[in-house]
Amino acid sequence: MREIVTELVHLGFSEKEARVYLAALEVGVSSAQQIGEKAGNNRATTYSVLKSLIKKGLITLVSIDGSQSFRAEAPGSIIRLLDLQQKELEKRKHRAHQTIERLQVFHNTDGSKPRIRYFERVTGLRTMQAEYEMLDEDIIQIVGLDTLRQLYDPANDQEHARELKRKDRKVKTIIATSQDVSHLDELDNFEYVVVDPEVLNIKGEMTVCGDRVVMFSYSSTIIAVEVQSKEIAQTARVTLELAWNEAVRLSRIGQE
Repeated sequence: MREIVTELVHLGFSEKEARVYLAALEVGVSSAQQIGEKAGNNRATTYSVLKSLIKKGLITLVSIDGSQSFRAEAPGSIIRLLDLQQKELEKRKHRAHQTIERLQVFHNTDGSKPRIRYFERVTGLRTMQAEYEMLDEDIIQIVGLDTLRQLYDPANDQEHARELKRKDRKVKTIIATSQDVSHLDELDNFEYVVVDPEVLNIKGEMTVCGDRVVMFSYSSTIIAVEVQSKEIAQTARVTLELAWNEAVRLSRIGQE
């Protein structure tokens, strides 16, 4: 019996499935208790294994005088099961080839392709912030603060700001808001300019740090896409520097 169980395991059965199937073949149409006793399993384990074998088409549930009994399908059903598994494997292989083609877009084997990552919710935001805290480069960003505050108020979580200050990381931020942000004046490493959201109506954020640029959407939840590429980050940084200069100019005009 042990040798047959081993052969069944080689065909993809678990050892418990092999023992229960073999027991069901030997006892014929029987209750779960009878099959379990023959297989050396308790009743609960036998029921669980029988359900698994029913799904595989190797056991059939029958009703005799209102009682549940189980019948093992003929051994030839193992071939049918393997044929079905082979067809399913072919489908999965075909799907895998399609997925691999899509994944090649992200596979940066020589460092020339950008690396792309996706974040979401506040937990994703904090994960990204923690990584940026470990970098050495300064940060420049543009933030739609009023929209962000509808989902998450960074003023309630100063850990990121404190860590950047501790490491003397310079941060330049264009803030689209109609609210008071004077608490930022306490951060001597933080330079900011406020733009009226009617002039700069954005519902997201773009941040550049070193060779990374991350773009956020704050429409209904926090989601972000990060691109790691020296060239793309440099392009985004130059763009934000131009936006910074214009925001400063508009701010000065507003103060006159």
